[in-house]
Order: sequence, then C-alpha cells, then structure tokens
Amino acid sequence: PCKATCPAHVSIQGYVALINQGKYTEALKLFKEAHPFPSICGRVCHHPCEEVCTRGDVDQPISIQYLHRFIADLDLSADTRYIPEVEERREEKVAVIGSGPAGLAAGYSLAQQGYGVTVFEKLPVLGGMMAVGIPEYRLPRDILAAEIKVIEELGVKIKTGVTFGEDITIDSLKGDGYQAIFLATGLHLSRELNVEGEGFPGVLKGVDLLRDVALGNEVSLGKRVIVIGGGNVAIDVALSAQRKGAEEVTLVCLEKREEMPAWDYEVEEALEEGVTIVNSLGPERFLEEAGKVSGVKFKRCTAVFDENGAFNPTYDETNLETLEADTVIVAIGQAADLSFAEKENVAITARGGLEADPVTFQTPMEGVFAGGDVFYGPRSVVEAVECGKEAAESIHRYLNGLDLEEGREKDWSYEKPATEDVQNMPRVEMREISLDERKGNFGEIALGFNEEEAKAEAERCLECGICSECYQCVEVCEPKAIDHEMKAEELELDVGTIIVATGYDAMDPSPMSQFGYGKYPNVFTSLEFERLNNATGPTSGQILMKNEAGEFTGPPETVAILHCIGSRDENYHEYCSRVCCMYALKYGHLIHDKVGEHARIYDYYIDMRCFGKGYEEFYKRCQEEGVNFIRGKPAEITDVAIRPEEEGKLIVIGEDTLVGKRYRTPVDMVILCVAMEARKDALEVGRIFGISQGQDGFFLEEHPKMAPISTATSGVFLAGACQAPRDIPDTVGQASGAAAQALQLATRGKVEVPSTTSWIDPNICAGCQTCIELCAYTAIDFDERRGVSVINEALCKGCGSCSGFCPSGAARSKHFNNQQVFAEIEGIIDAIAEVGI
Repeated sequence: PCKATCPAHVSIQGYVALINQGKYTEALKLFKEAHPFPSICGRVCHHPCEEVCTRGDVDQPISIQYLHRFIADLDLSADTRYIPEVEERREEKVAVIGSGPAGLAAGYSLAQQGYGVTVFEKLPVLGGMMAVGIPEYRLPRDILAAEIKVIEELGVKIKTGVTFGEDITIDSLKGDGYQAIFLATGLHLSRELNVEGEGFPGVLKGVDLLRDVALGNEVSLGKRVIVIGGGNVAIDVALSAQRKGAEEVTLVCLEKREEMPAWDYEVEEALEEGVTIVNSLGPERFLEEAGKVSGVKFKRCTAVFDENGAFNPTYDETNLETLEADTVIVAIGQAADLSFAEKENVAITARGGLEADPVTFQTPMEGVFAGGDVFYGPRSVVEAVECGKEAAESIHRYLNGLDLEEGREKDWSYEKPATEDVQNMPRVEMREISLDERKGNFGEIALGFNEEEAKAEAERCLECGICSECYQCVEVCEPKAIDHEMKAEELELDVGTIIVATGYDAMDPSPMSQFGYGKYPNVFTSLEFERLNNATGPTSGQILMKNEAGEFTGPPETVAILHCIGSRDENYHEYCSRVCCMYALKYGHLIHDKVGEHARIYDYYIDMRCFGKGYEEFYKRCQEEGVNFIRGKPAEITDVAIRPEEEGKLIVIGEDTLVGKRYRTPVDMVILCVAMEARKDALEVGRIFGISQGQDGFFLEEHPKMAPISTATSGVFLAGACQAPRDIPDTVGQASGAAAQALQLATRGKVEVPSTTSWIDPNICAGCQTCIELCAYTAIDFDERRGVSVINEALCKGCGSCSGFCPSGAARSKHFNNQQVFAEIEGIIDAIAEVGI
C-alpha cells in the first residue's frame, strides 16, 4: 500500500527492511532510484503513504517519512556521499526552466541517462519554492543545498539570475543546441482577494513574505498580525510571522476546522505555538487608519462548497466581526507568473496554467514540455518530483524517437492483509525542540531519529507487500536473471509434447479436530515444521515453540511426531502417502541435532515403511539416537491435565498396539505428518490436457505397468506427485523418463498411428459436430470450408465413441466395418467346425 500510494512510488518497504538490517547505504541507494530528495522530503513530505500503512490499522502507522530522513542525514554527514551512477554521456542537450522540485527531478533523471542538462533559475538561489516558499524551520537551507549539490555532481549545470522570456527564449535555447525544453517555473505569485482596501499599506502577500524572509530581506510586521487563508502557505506565513517578532498572530479562514486544506499536523503545530485560528469567516473589507491598514471586517461564512462540492462560498452578510491588526497577510493561494507566455507563444489553460498532455507533459510546441505546479496547480514536493520524473521519461523517448504514451499507464491498486493477530508496538516519537526554543528562532523543529530509534521504528513494518522490493537480489545476481518489472503475459505456443508436473497439495488437518491443529499453537503440520528448520524461516532455522500470542519462545524439551494424518484413513484418504515415515525419521534426527540429545522424541506410527535404499539403515540410526517409536495412531491431542507433570503441556492420548496398553504422553510440541492429496485444481488441469483422474483425484496414467508415464492423450506425459504420492528419488526418476519420452517424439519427428483409428466419410457427414463433443481425446476437428468433421489420426485412440453415436453413420472405426466383422465371424465358425466343437 505504501509504494502504491507514494506519488513517486518509492520502494518504501524495501528501504525500511534494509534499515532494519542496518544496510543504510543500500537503503539510500534504493530510495534515490525513485526520488532525488530523501532528506528534503524527510522534512516536508505530506506522507500519504502513512495514511494507508497497514500498521496504522493496528496502532499507528510507521514513521516512513522520518526513516528516509534518517538514511539521508547519515549520508549528508558521511565523508564520502552516495552519488548515483551516470550512463555513458550523450550529445543531446536538455534545458530545464526552473530549479524547483519538478525541474530538479527532471534534471536528476535525465543526467543519470547521460544527457547534458542545464537548469535556468530566475531567483538568486536554487530550489524554487523549496528555497523561498518553505520556511527554514521546516527545511534548513544547508540540507536543501546539499541535496541539490548531488544533482550538480551528476553533471547538471545550474544558472541562477536568468529570466525566461528575457535573458533566454525558446528560440535562443534551440539555437544553442538544446533539443528539448522542460518548463517548470512554479507558482511564485499570490492570489488576490479582490476585496475593498486590499491595496492599503500593511496588506502583504503570503508568497512575497515567505520569499523576503528566505532571502534575508527586511520584514516589519508590528505586534498584531492577521493571516487570511487556511492552507499550507497560510500556516507557514503565520509561524514565520511569529518568528519575525509578531506577538499576536491570528489565522482566519473560510473553512471549518475539519475543512481546512492545510495538513492536520501543520495545523496542530500552529496551535501548539500559540497561533489563534478563527474558522468560518471571510473578509468583507480592509480597514484603514492613519494611511495604513488597521484591521479587517469579516462576515460569517455559512458554506464553503456547494452541493456539487465546488468552491462557492456563501455568507451571512448580517453576521459581521472586526479584528484589528498592524499587518494583514493574504495567503489564499498561489498563481503562476506567465509573463513569458505571450512572447514565447506558449499555450495557457483557462485556469491559468501551461497547457500540456497530462500523461506525457508535452505542450503543443515541438520539443517543449511543461510540468510541476505551473502545469497542474499547487501540490506537494513529492508530487512535483514524480511529475519531473515522468517528464524526463517523455523527453528521453522524444529524443530517441519512441512512442511517448506506450506503457505509461500503471496499475497501482493494492490489497491489505489481515491484522487480527498482529501485536501492538508503540510508534517511535520524533524528538523536537521546545516551544520556548522556537520563539524568534528559525532553527529546525524536528531533530531526527538516531540509529536505535530508526531500527526500532523499522521493526514495526508488517511487510505486507510480501516481497519488499529492496532489489538486493538483482544486485547480487550475476547473470542478471531477475526482473521485477516483468509483466504477466499470455503466450500461445505450438508444442509437440507436454509434461504435466503440477505436484500435490498438503492436506489441511483442521477438520480432524481431535489433533488440535489451529487450536493449540504448538501443533504444527509437516510443512510448517520444515519452515521452522529452514534458515530463511521465521526462526532462522531454530526449532522454537510458540506462545498464545503467536511469538516464538524457547526450544521444546519433548516432541511428538504423528504419522498418517489423513492417510490410510477411510474417512479421508485410504492410500499411503509414502513419504511420511521417512521425513518423520528426518524430523526426529533434526530435533536431536538442533535441540540437543536431551530432547525426548516420540514417533507414533502405524507401520514403518522404509522401502528405499538406505532407508532401513536410517531407521535404525534414529533408534540408536534415542527416538521412541510407538506403534499405534494417537486418538487425541488435548491440553487438559489430570496429573501435575501434564500442566502446561500438550497430552498425546492413544494406545500402543504392540503392548496393548493405553498412554498419556505430555509433550511440548506436536508435528502432524499430513497426507499428500491431489491438487484442488486437478480437475481443471485434467480437462485442459485431456487427462482423467482416479478415485483419489490424482491423474491416471495410460497403463499402471506398461505405460506408467504416458496418458490417454498422445504426447502428454506425467511426472511427479500429480500422478500419485511419491518421494523425491522416484519423482526425479519419473521426470527423467517423461523427458526421455518427450524427446523421443521430438527427435523422431513422427508418431506411430494405431491401425484401429476412426475415420469419417466426407460424402455422408452431415456436419452436426456431435462427434467433436463426444471425443475424449480432442482428435476431431471441423473443416469449415467443406462443412465436415475430420479425424486427426495422431490423436485418435480408436475407442469408437464417434462411430457408435454418429447419426448419419459417417464416422467409422477402421477394420470394424460389417464385411470385416462378418468375415471374422465366419472364420470363427469354420474354425469351430474343423475342431468339432
């Protein structure tokens, strides 16, 4: 969910997993594959990923934003910083107008592909609105400069103090050899209220104030400040005004508290710092005294949006309120400075942005692209980054003559896993400077995670994406055989032979309630126990018990292994699953090996079937190691103790059929050796390939002794446990036989056709196609041109179904016409007469 919701689609679970493993450089590298600003966005991102975090369904979402800030800040303080690799340099040049997040992200992506990129910036500083629109207490300027420095080290040239439309033009850039231009000039103007008195001295614009503060220009506000607006810029203006000496800051907006467009955490921050927020008021006019603004008269806003959800405020003109102020700052929105548009013949939309395709960001002008806030309006830094990346992809395709739209639409839908059994883990809180320290101080509020905090927070990840997409496997795979971007394809292949090796399903023992599976945490199936033993399993290969909370604790002292759970059972499967006895012996051996020789193991069997080479020897070895073998299938597993030594244990209840005595054996863990059964989709697979199933659900071979690998469908062979329960050596042997049979047909290039195949007389066939529906071997096709059915002799088995049901008598079996049958009868009669029977 987090990657799907992130506008830049960063592999969030991947870098969180790498942080958890202490692989901080790898985590940073992974992040920077999708996003050039981990430290910047670690401070200013609105983190929509956290809103959908599955951990948030349990307690609180993971601090995704602060985790990538942690790895980025580590890199900033390192002696050698991570610089992404750059492909071979290319001759093509690209001009980017604007050094905001969209422009810089485009330059970052294009530079890595080897293009020569130059960024032109109107302001004297780099970063666009990140530099002059986001206050320094949220985004320190040294952090901004450091991450832009990385882009410069990739080879991107940046020129400041250059105005597009005056110092440079589209024609001049093309004349200088730039084959593509990306316009990302941002929103650097404030929207106006168009209310009486807005031009009074002391009425300032929010964007202008933030820019003056950022550039170190003199700002005089007085003691009382009113900020008009309810968005992110208004919050930043209010807190900046407070830091510039205003003693009383009041933020007034049309919206109710829950309707304010500012992000909730920013509103809470403003309230904490003493900003007064007044909701549901709109300015009627500005008040003036002694030649400057003295306050604002407001009217009550009764609704901000109409019934269609469109912005259309309505007011109660009789409900008025006046607030006094030394300075009023209007921060109701941003607008683009498009003074260059007319000179450059750049198309503008009705809403005041640049016109471009919403997928490719190509403008109506050849080789000119547009993106970022100047295209779609005010949005976040991370959304601008993604726009820049997509624009860079379009520019790359444009310069290489590729289709700009092909494959651009991606499905970012997701599913969330269940969280019923997930335990609460408290979220690591971000350390901040105190409220007193913030007064008159533009120092950063959030202090960041240390290593201990970061790892503790990363451990909270529920890994709901299964594969975390950390791409470490791609890094270590020398043949480069792993492709995470591979998409599902449906391929139609012409083949001569098919080997079906679909395997089996392990039986679910839940219906056998007497064994307590699903009820007691320490009752495991054989496959679950295999996972415990595996080094990549949940216990890293240790054999550990579970508590009631599902957490792994210590190793067991006593273990019971139960054979034939669902096998050799008239209520489930009457057949023997063949492998249970041997892997039960293996489990006993592994428990002694991993837990220790002191571990007591009880192996409950019906008959010990050690039928293979070396198997009987292994059985004797396990006996020598101290495994207790008890003949007789247990009747029940319970936790109801009747003796002191049974308290807190699982009790195995049954009868030892060798000695004829009942037993109650307390153990710590129970392993159920469950039956091998036919796959649930075997019926569908069999229908596709024309293979029949036996009563037990496994696929049927053509003949159990003479053709154990072949099926009734020519060219289709069986291998492995899809045919019957079998162990690994048998499976390998059968698979080799199936491969040999398939290769025999392929190398010979022809098949032997039996003499008894059917045929259809085209002069009689009525074209009803009844025979096609009847044929179990799909050996009959319909000739559309002649309107008759045709037999494929390579597939026909000569069963006679078609000839027996053909309404017109056109379908016949060779060597079974009336003359041949009568001749055979006459021959038999003559033979009888000769011998005198």
